[in-house]
Amino acid sequence: MAPLVLSMESKGMSSGLLISVLVGGLGVGGAVGYVAGTGTAGKSAGSSAASSGPDTAWFTYDGKTYTTSSLPPQVQTNLYQAEMETYNQKIAVVREFAVRLALAQEQKKFTSVDKLPAIEELLPATQVPDDAAKAFFEANKDKIPPGTTYEQLAPRIKELLGNETRAKTFEETWQKLTTGNKLTLLVKEPAAPVVNVPIAGFPSKGSKSDKNVVVEISDYLCPHCQEVQPDMKKLMDANKDVKFVQINFALRPDKLSGAIIEGAFCAGKQGDESFWKFHDTAFSKSWGSFADEYDIAKVKPIAEAAGIKIPDWEACMKTEEPKQFVNKTKDVVNALGVTGTPTFYLNNKRLNIHRPDELAAVVQAGLVK
Repeated sequence: MAPLVLSMESKGMSSGLLISVLVGGLGVGGAVGYVAGTGTAGKSAGSSAASSGPDTAWFTYDGKTYTTSSLPPQVQTNLYQAEMETYNQKIAVVREFAVRLALAQEQKKFTSVDKLPAIEELLPATQVPDDAAKAFFEANKDKIPPGTTYEQLAPRIKELLGNETRAKTFEETWQKLTTGNKLTLLVKEPAAPVVNVPIAGFPSKGSKSDKNVVVEISDYLCPHCQEVQPDMKKLMDANKDVKFVQINFALRPDKLSGAIIEGAFCAGKQGDESFWKFHDTAFSKSWGSFADEYDIAKVKPIAEAAGIKIPDWEACMKTEEPKQFVNKTKDVVNALGVTGTPTFYLNNKRLNIHRPDELAAVVQAGLVK
């Protein structure tokens, strides 16, 4: 039986992400950068026998032993992601079994652990009325391709809204189990490798010290990147003694994705304050999609809304410098083994962020005091 809840987008999916699924999937940069959500932060004990450490020996060649720490960052990241994938698959199975066990007891359907009712029986699909589905459609018309009718999307809207309610009930049950005294996970998540994240030349704000450095790798058109920004802004405002570095990684450099990041670069040529104004404006709403063609005319309104000096900005956009910066950034990010957005690092260690509202707690737990 497939686990019911595996990823962040199934737990409180925003309307924008729901629409992305309705009209053809999350697309590039959907949830790739997020670690698949298991909701396991908090109560756990013991350690993961499958997790490798920096001194784990993988092979010998020509008399030399290669450990995790001696491998390139990209390979270390790939190993870590492979471990996380296995870990998440196992924990998803455990989560579903634990929730089935709890619900079976609550609903007085428990006979024995080997005869638990299916999760579909314990969490029946929610029937979504037409009024609710139509209200969702009307509220999100601006995100739906022109010409698409309610009748075309109604079955999918009802299915997704129903599944979201079902997933919410699943998560509430899981949270109740883990915050009480009934359940403690005995396996910890694999430890992320510590790699050197090059931050020189990228925009930063906050502390000038490198004692604590948070790095965000994101794309302005990535739905999850947009979703996490309110939490990121709160984190910045509450931690003035932390350096925050922004690495804009164009998932589609030849499309609008690349054009907006080039626009951010040219805004930054007018100073850090100008960059961050452009950055916040670019994330303030959706300016397009990954399918949109490269078009500076679509980026100019962002610069105008951010109060950037347009003549200087346009002159910069006509040069090769912004494209060169985008390509250089791509090389930096690829060398780290990062393939999706958003991805976060704290003091050169990749963070496991299951949901946006976990960002602050995960960062606070890892800060050097």
